[in-house]
Amino acid sequence: MDIIQPKPQSIKYRDLIQDIEKGSIKIPQFQRDFVWDIDKTSELLDSVLKGYPIGTFIIWQTKDRINNIKNIGDEPLPDSPEGTEVQYILDGQQRITSLFAAYKGVTVKVSRKNKPINFNDVVVNLDASIENSGEQIVMPRSSTGKCISLYEVLHITYTKAKNLPPHITEEDKDKIDSYSRAFNNYDFSTVNLRKDDIDSAIDVFTRINTGGQTLTLFEIMSAKTYDEQKNFDMQKKWNEFLEQLNESQFDEMSNSNISSANVLSLLSLVISKSKECKRSVILGLDKLDIINNWDLAISALNESIDYFRNNIRIPVSRLLPYDALLVPFSYFFYQIKNLQPSAVQHLYLREFFWRMSLSHRYSTSSETRLGQDVRRIDKILKNERPDYSDITVELNEPKDLANTSFSTSDSFCKAILCLLASLEPNDFQDNSKVRLDNSWLKVSNSKNFHHFFPRKYLEKNNIKNGNSIVNITLVSDKLNKRLIRARAPSDYIGEFSEKNESLQSTLKTHLIDDIAEFGILNNQYKVFLEQRSKRIFDELKQKLNVKRKNIKNIVDAEGIIQQGESDTTEFKSTLRYDIEKQCVNRSLEESVVKTIAAFLNAEGGNLFIGVADNGGVAGLDLDIQSLRKKPTIDGFDLHLNSLLREQFGSLLITNLKISFPHIENKEVCWIKITKANEPVFVSFLGKDKFFVRIGNSSRALEPSEQSKYERTHWK
Repeated sequence: MDIIQPKPQSIKYRDLIQDIEKGSIKIPQFQRDFVWDIDKTSELLDSVLKGYPIGTFIIWQTKDRINNIKNIGDEPLPDSPEGTEVQYILDGQQRITSLFAAYKGVTVKVSRKNKPINFNDVVVNLDASIENSGEQIVMPRSSTGKCISLYEVLHITYTKAKNLPPHITEEDKDKIDSYSRAFNNYDFSTVNLRKDDIDSAIDVFTRINTGGQTLTLFEIMSAKTYDEQKNFDMQKKWNEFLEQLNESQFDEMSNSNISSANVLSLLSLVISKSKECKRSVILGLDKLDIINNWDLAISALNESIDYFRNNIRIPVSRLLPYDALLVPFSYFFYQIKNLQPSAVQHLYLREFFWRMSLSHRYSTSSETRLGQDVRRIDKILKNERPDYSDITVELNEPKDLANTSFSTSDSFCKAILCLLASLEPNDFQDNSKVRLDNSWLKVSNSKNFHHFFPRKYLEKNNIKNGNSIVNITLVSDKLNKRLIRARAPSDYIGEFSEKNESLQSTLKTHLIDDIAEFGILNNQYKVFLEQRSKRIFDELKQKLNVKRKNIKNIVDAEGIIQQGESDTTEFKSTLRYDIEKQCVNRSLEESVVKTIAAFLNAEGGNLFIGVADNGGVAGLDLDIQSLRKKPTIDGFDLHLNSLLREQFGSLLITNLKISFPHIENKEVCWIKITKANEPVFVSFLGKDKFFVRIGNSSRALEPSEQSKYERTHWK
């Protein structure tokens, strides 16, 4: 069988330009941007003038439509005529852009350079001789020599020649005319490939660009899935998605930390029968399947981003240990469509996040591991806990944290930064929320990263290990660079204590519980590392410690909260901290006692602390931070039990069952109350009062009402 090979053809300069102008010749999106400078462009055009070969244009001629760059420079170009074949440039984009821009006299933006090329600045030196092969005739505009713009040479006519400036002699005009004819008569060599499938065209492009640009998988799939009739352009749709993230301030177009590979991996995992996202599997995906599932995949990506931001409380993408973490979470939200995760699924998803983040899971072979991990997500979708026996979490003891050097490129460090960010840290100076910004989180010397014991201070005092991850706090830019600088902690914290009455609470949002215990007053760096390592270690262990016995409790609690307040359920936002006044208010504790007494005197019920009246989960952070001696969940438990024992005595405590379910990434206090065997009174300001539950409120009864209530309620 004879193999029919394509033969070179020739095309004149003007015909080449006309084919571009009418939309017959296009530049595929996967071609790199224009990068030539004016010198290289001038050399090319000088070679054309002298009749030197400039290489062959490799063109893919097809009826298919792929995404393409429709404009060259400032010159708008039409769409390709319907029903006609299009010639896509596979090799020669830099040359053909230079030729077109020179002929049209347009300005072209150059990739990675601030200044574009104005092709009117490409000129012909009339003082140079065509016979001197070493002398350049076409060149960038300069102050020396008798020059005329190349654009004028290419478009010269008899009338235009008559109107040239007086210093242009008749001999010069003859040169201009001969140069113009030389350009117009030059035969450009082309090879037209007539392949029906884009895979062949991409293969050709890859082969001829082995020394230059290599197509990314996304560029290949973007070209393969382009569909003019369905108005589907993957690259355009991905850019729209990134713009949305930029508007939401989770990510930034200029420094995007979210890879386009994520959406391809997700599509492969949900479309392919093998549930894999290897390159070969992605390349084999059906075009129509991708188009039909694109919007669902993007919606799932958005859902997973919202989950990271609102449930795991990671405010910006730059903190993600791996952007590949978006894939399994997006797979989860793709499968549940518009539903919300159950309480158990929330629990398992958070455990999944922390186990993957603390294990360097996606440092290598991420494609294979993502395929394995969506099978773990399948378990979570069934409300089952996945098996993690094959994954080693690198969290053995607190001192390991202290010995870990801070690096923004290390996933383990970024996991700890995620933990610190999830606590929504406050500003040392005024207790306002610290604003974290992607543009500030690119490098280790970012404005947001503050060494609590400044490194220059430690170096000055010959103290090592100053770059420990445990020494890092997240602060505002003004605080880090302008106010703290290299001052000792005792110095700047002492100054802030005079300005910020809530400094103790502020420091707790940074996992710094006590100024004295953490060695801050005496600038004891070793003590600080030990204490803060323990706090961070305990927090991380808690993230990983999913106890099966807690699961039913969480499910039951979430179910009751969703039903709202009633005669058997009441919500309290806090136990003791007054949100409006921003201070401790003992009358709030009295309200809690009153509610419990009412339930004891009724048929029992449920009191949730850390839940707003509308059922929104607020958590216990404000109450915990208000505890001076032990600002932890254990301290909250001790304080609550002490309060209840004081009011109800040891016997009635058995009617109260206290637990702390983790709901929506926040701990709430759930007090289950069973009916008392006899009337219960509480004392306020020396007066005993009898409370009962009426509807969804608690009310004190008058003595006459009380007697009647007792006779009917306790028979």
